[in-house]
Amino acid sequence: MQLFPPPAGARTKTTMDAKKPRNSSLTSFPILKARKKQNLNPGKVESKPLVQAQKPPSKIKDFRMTRFLPKNPNTSIASLPFVDTKGKKNMVNFPRISNKVLLKPPLLYQENQSHNQMPASELKASEMPFHSSIKAEDPKPEEKPPRKHKVPLTAAEALKFFKNELSSYEQSEILGYTELWFLGLEAEKLHVTPEKFSKTSFDDEHGSYIKVLHDHIAYRYEVLEMIGKGSFGQVAKCLDHKNNELVALKIIRNKKRFHHQALVELKILEALRRKDKDNTHNVVHMKDFFYFRNHLCISFELLGINLYELMKNNSFQGFSLSIVRRFTLSVLKCLQMLYVEKIIHCDLKPENIVLYQKGQVSVKVIDFGSSCYEHQKVYTYIQSRFYRSPEVILGHPYNMAIDMWSLGCIMAELYTGYPLFPGENEVEQLACIMEIPKVFLKI
Repeated sequence: MQLFPPPAGARTKTTMDAKKPRNSSLTSFPILKARKKQNLNPGKVESKPLVQAQKPPSKIKDFRMTRFLPKNPNTSIASLPFVDTKGKKNMVNFPRISNKVLLKPPLLYQENQSHNQMPASELKASEMPFHSSIKAEDPKPEEKPPRKHKVPLTAAEALKFFKNELSSYEQSEILGYTELWFLGLEAEKLHVTPEKFSKTSFDDEHGSYIKVLHDHIAYRYEVLEMIGKGSFGQVAKCLDHKNNELVALKIIRNKKRFHHQALVELKILEALRRKDKDNTHNVVHMKDFFYFRNHLCISFELLGINLYELMKNNSFQGFSLSIVRRFTLSVLKCLQMLYVEKIIHCDLKPENIVLYQKGQVSVKVIDFGSSCYEHQKVYTYIQSRFYRSPEVILGHPYNMAIDMWSLGCIMAELYTGYPLFPGENEVEQLACIMEIPKVFLKI
């Protein structure tokens, strides 16, 4: 049988392949065709070949074996034919796939990309594709939604392409938005009908917003994970699809007293942002604020771990004096600006001092949810117990000096690894405070 070069990409026929029986149904073999042969001697039964190789297809005829590679006498490998490269374009005729979208499931982002790793070559926020539900049957070309959409979308565009993937409440809710950056189509949404909607339809029994991972917040932020929780509400790590950056989103509880305190926090954060335009006073910066489903939301720059987590990672061994000194100077820069603005932080503790530059001893003060102006005090019961000043414990009038008391307690804890005054209640807290002078007197 005459040898023909195999098509490009085809598996080469090995010795094991040659030993397979003739009736093997291999698609890579040429088409074999049975042919009758005239029996010249009627008295003698001669063996008939079962199959005979068919002539090669017309496309393969174009290939020319111009020369053979010389056989190496030291090996048992036969000579390989040289295939003319001019005919390679006709070697394989792949079928044309018209609907390439069906080859892969629709994705919201590029494959094998995580939110925490966003290379410079990644799509911009304005080019992010939206997930679209694509069925196996071939829809009409003019009705099939495209794989990618320019964002932001309008409400009309979202209803045109993704109406079936939005909840009934969202179909009416998006009419109040002029820009839709993210729809959260892959999330397990909370289904609330517009007729049964109330101010607490998306809240739990404590008034906190029921978070759904990978769902949207205000059709702009994607919820990635929860990174904090407190009496005020919760903090979520989110992806801002408008600016294509990670942020910390603080979602206030849907309660009147927490909403009132959040308005005070907004006023203070806005003043600090105006004062710290050059970003040198080590305070967290607010990016934006808005209302979503009766919850006040505030977005911040996303920072690193706090000092308590840093001490925990260090097995509560404490840090050297040089590191403690650098942490203290950074916090003092913040307190210096707060003193000029007559602002009391009211909740200074290791959990509210966070790293913001990886690999460097640089910290920022966060969480102004309990803060107030010195002349507009909101609460009398403030500060975390281990860092609570004596005047607050006794119910006396307080001022900005209570933040300096808290900083002193934090400095000692950073050096030793343990709280300076670890009282389990206020009585024990006062007892711990009164024991310290006795220790210094004995020294």
